Amino acid sequence: MADMKFCFSQDESAQQFVALQGCEPWGALQTGMGRFAAESPLARVHRYGGGSDEEPAFALTAAEPNQTLCTVIPQADSAPSQTVYAVRDGSGRFIGRIIHGRSPLGVRQEWRVEDGDKQCSAVARKGNIRGWLAYWVASPFWGILALIFLLNGDLHPSGSLWSKPHRARWRVRSGSGKGKVGIDFQNGRYRAAAGVLDVNLVYAQAVLYGE
Repeated sequence: MADMKFCFSQDESAQQFVALQGCEPWGALQTGMGRFAAESPLARVHRYGGGSDEEPAFALTAAEPNQTLCTVIPQADSAPSQTVYAVRDGSGRFIGRIIHGRSPLGVRQEWRVEDGDKQCSAVARKGNIRGWLAYWVASPFWGILALIFLLNGDLHPSGSLWSKPHRARWRVRSGSGKGKVGIDFQNGRYRAAAGVLDVNLVYAQAVLYGE
């Protein structure tokens, strides 16, 4: 079974579908990185109304037929320093949870995916060490770069010039320590190892982590 490669798109074209009742179109998970193919997404994302941007609640549906794959709901009893999302399949069965908090040193964001039986978990921290070093080394020059762009008439330079490192690898935790990479995110693209994590947990984590 081959690894799965996909991206999460929130382009306008990826939101052209009829959302579930009480929801709004929020994007789609699709193979490749090109133009969104409305007829062939892996899953469509329906965001529930009344949620916050920091703690969104949403459902994933298959493209055809329009059946619910899973729902992702933030839990009210989460600790102050973290957000816990419960993930349930289309029948309402609990299949796992996704935990968003901070690393032990409190420096980086941490994401943890756990299956329903807590037999498997995968942990990632936002950005790698090399990326963060480059980010902090370059930060004193941002003002100069911004001035150069303004002088050249570019009022909206690319956000990627000063965005924080976004690379992430979800490594499976086992009794002997770190295991294989379950999910790898780089340059807007996800790669999920076959058979490591429930595919709906992978999809839910991708939507939460973003583009």
